[in-house]
Amino acid sequence: MSTLTPITSLYLLAFLCLLTSPIQAASSQTHSPEFARLVTLVDQRLHLMKDVAAYKLAHQIAIENKPREQVVLESAIASARQHQLDPASLEPFFRLQIEIAKAVQLSWIENWQAEGRLASSDIIIADLQADIRPELLTLGEQLVAQLPLALSELHGANSFDSHLKTLNRLIRTPYVSAAMKRELLQALLQIRPVAANKNVLTKILDSGVLRVGTTGDYPPFSFMNEASGQYNGIDIDLAKSLASSLGVELHFVRTSWPGLMRDLAADKYDIGMSGISRTLLRQRTAYFSDVYSSGGKTPIVRCDALAQLNSLNKIDQSTVRVIVNPGGTNEKFVRRHIKNAEIRVYPDNTRIFEQIIAKHADVMITDAIEVKLQQRLHPELCAAMPGKFLTQVEKAYLMAEDIALKEYVDVWLQEVKHSGELKSVFSRHLD
Repeated sequence: MSTLTPITSLYLLAFLCLLTSPIQAASSQTHSPEFARLVTLVDQRLHLMKDVAAYKLAHQIAIENKPREQVVLESAIASARQHQLDPASLEPFFRLQIEIAKAVQLSWIENWQAEGRLASSDIIIADLQADIRPELLTLGEQLVAQLPLALSELHGANSFDSHLKTLNRLIRTPYVSAAMKRELLQALLQIRPVAANKNVLTKILDSGVLRVGTTGDYPPFSFMNEASGQYNGIDIDLAKSLASSLGVELHFVRTSWPGLMRDLAADKYDIGMSGISRTLLRQRTAYFSDVYSSGGKTPIVRCDALAQLNSLNKIDQSTVRVIVNPGGTNEKFVRRHIKNAEIRVYPDNTRIFEQIIAKHADVMITDAIEVKLQQRLHPELCAAMPGKFLTQVEKAYLMAEDIALKEYVDVWLQEVKHSGELKSVFSRHLD
């Protein structure tokens, strides 16, 4: 006969249940913030279908719009290429979202019709063209940008059911059924990045996009017009030529001189085109193309100070203020050769020459080609040592260590040189 008390029996029963039930670690039941953010973006896009449905009902517009669906797909595929996702694996996911979106719209309209809410005054209506579609496109771009961050979680150790629980919890839009959520997850799990074992040139050709890293602060090579958001310059024109030769789209990636090598190592861009000087330090971890421009460092000063600053010895005096932009070869040269003058680091390379004109600095040492341009743009400035170079500088294109891409770029450079295109581009921006 058992001698266990009722309380003891209850504790024993609970203990046995724990032994016979699988206990999963908390980490396997939760998802990273990246995955949660991805699912939330999906829900936000679907939630907007109520506004779309209201607009279409009020204006008697059909739910299905094939041309518009094609625009959405093309936008998603373009974003996929920029983020190094396989477009073929992404397209089914966006097609499914479109079909679910139409089903949600239809459900809202049928619900309003059943309730007798057919007049536009009964429904709050946002403008489809001005408000809803721009928001949908923005969310779509954010969703694609989020996918690479969530892929490791999607293809990680968590089970399908665990992923599905997250979708069921975070997708709260009405009329999205359990079956739809399951299909969404299945489509998400098919998305793949561009194969990592392919060389960079093959990735560019497969993705259909050339990502060009550029600083946008170094005319005449690369300058960003902040008002228009457009780039212009020698390397901008040549980047367009290179992308055209490859038969791919061109996507500019904003980088900086301090972050130039770090961004390349992080695979943020395929090739750097921004008047980049070829150096031994950069050559250690990257490839350079053949040289396309040669020159050297030379000082630029206010014309009224020309006689006082027309040699390196005169410049390197304690009363002189030498201004530099951070992170590039200009700063490296100054710190190596200027020992007595005051060195002022100014972060905005697009306005650095204004500092000399305003007498906040006296001299800048930079590439002769930039000195030539700035003299033309600012008559107050003069080359302190015209025709003399303090160093020998060679401009080339920076890229990851992929010999196939380097050889292609070198052959393309030969062609633009021989055809006269290179000379024409330089003349357009300097003469």
